[in-house]
Amino acid sequence: MTSHTGRTSLHRLIPPALAALSACCLTVLTAGPAGASASSSVINASLDDVSCTAADNCMAVGTFLGSIQGTSAFQNFTLAETWNGSTWTVVPSPSPRLPGGGAELNSVSCTSSTSCMAVGETLVFHEPGGYLIPHPLAESWNGTTWTPVPTPALANTGAGLNGVSCTSPSSCMAVGNEGTPKNPTLFTLAESWNGTAWKFLTTPTPLTPGGTALSSVSCTGPACMAVGYYGYNNGTGTKVTLAESWNGATWQRRGTPTPGASGGLAGVSCVTASACMAAGGHAESTGNLGNATLAEQWGGRHWRVQPTPNPAGAGAAGFDAVSCTSPSQCMATGAALDQTGESQFTLAEAWNGTDWSLLHTPSPGSFGDELLGASCTSASSCMAVGEFTGIGNEMTLAEAWNGTSWSVVKTPRP
Repeated sequence: MTSHTGRTSLHRLIPPALAALSACCLTVLTAGPAGASASSSVINASLDDVSCTAADNCMAVGTFLGSIQGTSAFQNFTLAETWNGSTWTVVPSPSPRLPGGGAELNSVSCTSSTSCMAVGETLVFHEPGGYLIPHPLAESWNGTTWTPVPTPALANTGAGLNGVSCTSPSSCMAVGNEGTPKNPTLFTLAESWNGTAWKFLTTPTPLTPGGTALSSVSCTGPACMAVGYYGYNNGTGTKVTLAESWNGATWQRRGTPTPGASGGLAGVSCVTASACMAAGGHAESTGNLGNATLAEQWGGRHWRVQPTPNPAGAGAAGFDAVSCTSPSQCMATGAALDQTGESQFTLAEAWNGTDWSLLHTPSPGSFGDELLGASCTSASSCMAVGEFTGIGNEMTLAEAWNGTSWSVVKTPRP
């Protein structure tokens, strides 16, 4: 995501409130030539999530930072790209004109080549104070065009949607966070789509003070599982893993382990209501590793930690996403940092039903590579998307898994 350029920690484990602040600062620091169009003056671009319905049909979404055509103002624009099995192609997506702020798509879920839902947030730059106020954003794809879809008015004035999962064109669940303009992570947020309108759903109140958010959701029929974190920076600088389940009528909190006393869950994938895998990161005090990968498995009653390897010599590592095609086949992706904290490289691990194994992934950038979203259609077909840092700029990244190896797939400039 463009708003996280210059970070020194892993993408989806950064609370949204801090992400919005970094977006504000980035916009101010990277203002470019006056009068350039967005397409000719893209400064940074990222693909944050991907959804595949077949090996030759994927939709990826994200954001890019560019100039507003005909002005000297810059903002974040939504970004969407389609994959046809051989080529990625940018498809236009609506972005409101919000100088200094803009819009970003954080997650996408497709049920066919002609039906996708993407969610994210608009970002309104606020003066005085110089901070961004997030508001929920949803857009639907009909196979030809992306169209904005209204979301419900909320009681709170700052909110964003981080994850979405659809089981049909008329059934989606989106999750995120809401709060005040300066602190949009006071409460978790969930909304359901019935094919016509989005509806606000009540989620459990936070267990403790501090920032909280639902980062990802996965639905199988009427049942859904959402994951995230709570208690962020409540005087300690830590946070705790969070999971909530939806039974078709109510959300219920589910206890999750937090190894190392601090951690968060960034992604979740369910193949049935009683078979889910969640992935993220947790604090680690062993050797020089400060943050470690985290995977937890849901068996219908309890979440249990499944040991995961970390790259040799890494100073930190974490997962941003996970995709499962069966209880014994999952792929998790993310990033790791070297000991200096200055070089970040891509990360992927595979689950075979018993163990997680570390896989080699290309890192084409000079230092800021990360796989933020992943979608698998079989054990031998996955697509992961994210970003890499070239010469001074973030660029979109896509990598394909063929059952044996990961390879970079060229993505177009927005």
